[in-house]
Amino acid sequence: MVAMEWTPRLESAFKRLQDRKKSTSTSFAPDETKTAQEVDAFLADPKTKECVDLDLVKRVSALLLKYSSSTGDASGVSVSSEDWIHTLVKGSTVYVPKAAPKERSPELEKLMDTYKSQLASKEYSRMISSIDPISSNSSTLAYSLRQDMKDLKDVKAHTIGIVNVLYTGAAVFTAVFMISAHFTEDLGMRVLLSFLAFVGIVACEAYLYHRHAQTATGGSKVKRVKPLPEDVIINTTTIGKEKYA
Repeated sequence: MVAMEWTPRLESAFKRLQDRKKSTSTSFAPDETKTAQEVDAFLADPKTKECVDLDLVKRVSALLLKYSSSTGDASGVSVSSEDWIHTLVKGSTVYVPKAAPKERSPELEKLMDTYKSQLASKEYSRMISSIDPISSNSSTLAYSLRQDMKDLKDVKAHTIGIVNVLYTGAAVFTAVFMISAHFTEDLGMRVLLSFLAFVGIVACEAYLYHRHAQTATGGSKVKRVKPLPEDVIINTTTIGKEKYA
């Protein structure tokens, strides 16, 4: 059975046939009466308004053409032109019923819920894996105190280093000032040489101390390696030396 989509054009044709059946001037044959009864039943049932049988459309078209041409009036010509089968099905297509949605079994729904909960748990574990455990520990105050003590020690170390650099510069300034007396008696030249030596030794000491501080600070920090995801599989292969005879 080929079904066509229900359109307003088909509905108008079916109602015209229904009106002809009700008129007293039209008498149907038994097979034509059966067709008219099918049309009445189709129009009375609202559930069948999505599609209509193509064979029924053909019979309706034949009846409309037969009785519209038999009237012989002027209006029958215009009505007859709309009753041809190709005109009735214009704008309609072959009806393809929609597939009913598949119902999932309760076991499948339960299994899907289990998988979703497992995925959510893994995602949460992955998100919190990079959090420092100290920050989430209840002993936050103790950690803050330890951090303050460490900062205080760093400040003390930097202060001692700066004092040592200045002390070394002052010692070099004094030494150059005293030694330069053997080479020149010009006081300005002696002060200039001492100042240049002071600047040079302070610059060298500052550079070396800066390198030392960077090395000490960088060495105390341990770089955290991110853990591999759980779905990563590492395959190891052992390659041994082949012994030849």
